Amino acid sequence: MWTLKRYPFVWLLPALLPVALVTLYPVGHALWTSLHGVMLLFPGEPFVGLENYTRVITSNYFAVALRNSATFTMLAAPAVVAIGVGLALFLQRRFFGRTMVRSIVLLPWVLPGAISAVLWTWVFHPSFGLLNWVLLEIGILDRSVSFLASPWLAFISVLVAHVWTQIPFAVVLTMASLAAIHPETMEAARLDCRSSWKRFRFVIFPEIKPMVVVLLIYNALMAFTSYDLVYAMTGGGPGTATTLLAFQIWRESFSMYDFGAGAAVAFIVVVISALLIIAITRALPSDLFGDR
Repeated sequence: MWTLKRYPFVWLLPALLPVALVTLYPVGHALWTSLHGVMLLFPGEPFVGLENYTRVITSNYFAVALRNSATFTMLAAPAVVAIGVGLALFLQRRFFGRTMVRSIVLLPWVLPGAISAVLWTWVFHPSFGLLNWVLLEIGILDRSVSFLASPWLAFISVLVAHVWTQIPFAVVLTMASLAAIHPETMEAARLDCRSSWKRFRFVIFPEIKPMVVVLLIYNALMAFTSYDLVYAMTGGGPGTATTLLAFQIWRESFSMYDFGAGAAVAFIVVVISALLIIAITRALPSDLFGDR
């Protein structure tokens, strides 16, 4: 009992040990694989040191994939958070059919990534896609556009699909944070400030700011490690337009059968993700999550 009082973290061990097992072992195994020549077509697993990392970093695709991943992250994460917060504020209001609208907003959350990719592939299809049909009907286009065949349009298409799949989670957490605001605070804000924008800026946003930061970090990681939509919608193409680092892990491992290089890319993604978390958290005010 004395030990438990002196070291309270012991109480957490039953929960922490399984998490550590399923987290540390895969990371450790990826590190081990990245330091060995593990290729499906060749026997043996010789130790090669940093050769896989050198080969990956100096390859033609790495800089492109890193740039694509960084751009994808910088565009997707703020978009998801901004749209999610806006929808959460809208869904907090009372209006006819609010329950149905909430259900529709949450629908992308329950769909697997592969199904979402198929739906958006149909939307962007050049022959029978919904987007082409709408744009042709209202006169914006005079002929169909092959969105997934153009490099920058394909990138934007995958970005839109990713944002769509991540919005429901942001909406749910933001609505939970909004529900935690004391009703008297909201009532005083309505009486003192007639402007909705000023109410949000000076009253609502300070209350939900910690949740917004958490969502920003989470969505930055989700965007940086996005894989399923790229695989199902574009296969990294056209060319390397939508090739992200997470997709390159699959390409090295299961297309080139070079598991050593694939593990090296995976571990690079882990390191960059960890640095991203550290950079964001260190840039935050020290009292952001403190007692208010």
